[in-house]
Amino acid sequence: MGPDDAVDLRFHNRQQCESLRLDHHWDALAAEHIVLLRPKPHDFSLHSSRHYLVLLNASCRDGEMIVDDLPRSTLRDARGKLIFVPAGYRLRGWVQPAAGSMTFTAAYIDPSVCTWPDDGIDQLVPMLFFEHPFLAQMMLQLDRILAQPEMYSRMYVESFAVVLLSEIMHSQAIDLPRSRRAERRPRVRGGLASWQCKAVCDYIEANLHQDISLAQLAAIARLSPYHFCRAFKEAVGEPPHRYQMARRIEQAKTLLAKPALSVSDVAATVGYGSLSRFSALFRQVTGRSPRDYRRQMS
Repeated sequence: MGPDDAVDLRFHNRQQCESLRLDHHWDALAAEHIVLLRPKPHDFSLHSSRHYLVLLNASCRDGEMIVDDLPRSTLRDARGKLIFVPAGYRLRGWVQPAAGSMTFTAAYIDPSVCTWPDDGIDQLVPMLFFEHPFLAQMMLQLDRILAQPEMYSRMYVESFAVVLLSEIMHSQAIDLPRSRRAERRPRVRGGLASWQCKAVCDYIEANLHQDISLAQLAAIARLSPYHFCRAFKEAVGEPPHRYQMARRIEQAKTLLAKPALSVSDVAATVGYGSLSRFSALFRQVTGRSPRDYRRQMS
């Protein structure tokens, strides 16, 4: 994601604003958590090639927000509210903050995770200051991911991005007035064909040591990442990142039976550069730590 894809904050009279910031960038998703400790009056704008979803914990004394052809909003209390701006739309506005800090958790989602030639995905439209408990919880999970990005696999984060967009699409299909809904087209339905399932599972098995992406697996199945996630879960019974984790843990069990390999070696061999992450996931799946499992095996 380039710098032009992010929200641009411009403080009035060249004032400086003390802030705290966490950010990280993956292929399908970029994210940031910003806390303005003593917020100053500022303008903001966005014209991104990515879909933008932000969870707000902020209030203001005055201000307005405009997104293309939507009516302007002058909402003062945006605590717990969400904003969604699809790729290509323009967001702009200004704020005179109220007392206290302002917090934003934002996701910048690559549109390619939900698009493919003739895939029938609906056109997304902007939504300002809406409430959605599940999406809000997901954005809080994004805060946790940002705090420890090394604890989450590439495939998990990309699957997370797909779920975010899937939930937005579902919300727009159910909640928006008919006048704002795009024309719906037929969706691709059903699981994976046998050749697709075998090719994908074989690739995962041969690359347990690699941090492979959802896009790589989707390309093998000749589907968009969005359709691939849905089809894989229908065919296998669990999402791709969970299947990958299960296969890694099964391989780790086999390797732990070999005394010549240290637990760190086993973790690296099955794709975990972090021993603490490997140990936590191994315990989550088996109920035992890797060392306890090895002792019981011997």
